[in-house]
Amino acid sequence: MFPVLFSIGGMSISSFGVFLVLGFLFGIFLIWRLSRAWDLDEEKVLDLILLTFIGALAGARFYFAIENWHLFAASPFNLILINKVPGFSFWGGFSGGWLTLFFLSRRRRFNFWQLTDIAIPGLLGGLIFADLGCFLGGCNIGVPSKLFFAVTQVGSVGKRIPVQVIESLILAIILVKIWSQATHFHQRGKIAGLGLSLIGGTKLLAELFKQSHSDGIFAGSLFVLGLVILYKATKQSPVDYFTDLVRNLTLQNLSRYWYNQKTNASWQIRNLKKILRRKNVKFS
Repeated sequence: MFPVLFSIGGMSISSFGVFLVLGFLFGIFLIWRLSRAWDLDEEKVLDLILLTFIGALAGARFYFAIENWHLFAASPFNLILINKVPGFSFWGGFSGGWLTLFFLSRRRRFNFWQLTDIAIPGLLGGLIFADLGCFLGGCNIGVPSKLFFAVTQVGSVGKRIPVQVIESLILAIILVKIWSQATHFHQRGKIAGLGLSLIGGTKLLAELFKQSHSDGIFAGSLFVLGLVILYKATKQSPVDYFTDLVRNLTLQNLSRYWYNQKTNASWQIRNLKKILRRKNVKFS
C-alpha cells in the first residue's frame, strides 16, 4: 500500500519501521502500566524489557537473514541497513526475546513467569502495530480473492485478502480480553500461557489465508506451548479452561444485555407517563 511514508534527503522512512516503533512504544506503555499495578520496580522492569526487545530484534533480523540469504549474500552489511533491505521474522524475534528474558530474569533474580505475564500484553500491543505496518509495507500478503474487502498490495498482482489487518484486529480483541485478567490476581504463568496459545492459534488460522504457508509449524508449536504453560499454571485442562471462559463471557453478555433492556424499558415507561400527563390523561 504505502511501503515508504516519506523521504528525508536520500533516506527513505518505511511505513513498517514507523509502525514497528509505534508498536514498541505502545508495548512499553502497557508493560509500565502492569508494573505499576503489581507494585514492581518500574525502572528495573523497563530496563529488562528494553534489553529483551533488543534481543528479540536481533533474533528477528538474524532469522530473516537466514530465510532470505540471497538478499544478503552480495553484501552482508545489509543485515544492519534495515531501510535498504527491510524485513524481520516474528519467530526469530520471539525466540530471541524469550531466551533473553529467561537469562536476564535469572541473573537479576526476577520471577520469570511473573515477567512473562507482564510481557505478553506488551507483545500483543507490539504485534497489533507490526501487522498494520506489514500491511502497508506489503509483507505476509494474503491469497488472491474477489471478496469485497480484498485490496491490492505492494509486490503482488490482483487483489488480496488483507490478512495482516484481520490478524491485527483479532489480536486487539485478545489484548482487551487478557488485560482485565492481567490486572487482577492470577496464577503466575497463566497470562503467558493464555496469551501464547491465542497468539499461536491466531497465526495458525491466518496461515490459511496467506500466500506463503511456511510458518504453520511454528504457529502450531506456539499454540501447543501456550496450552502446556496454561495447564501447568492453572492445573486445569485447556479444554475445560476455554469452555469455562466462553461460558462466563456468554453469561456476562446475557446479563449485560438483560440489564440494558430492563433499563431502556424503564426509561420508556417514564417517558410515556410524562407524555400522558401532558395530555391530561389520568390513571385510574
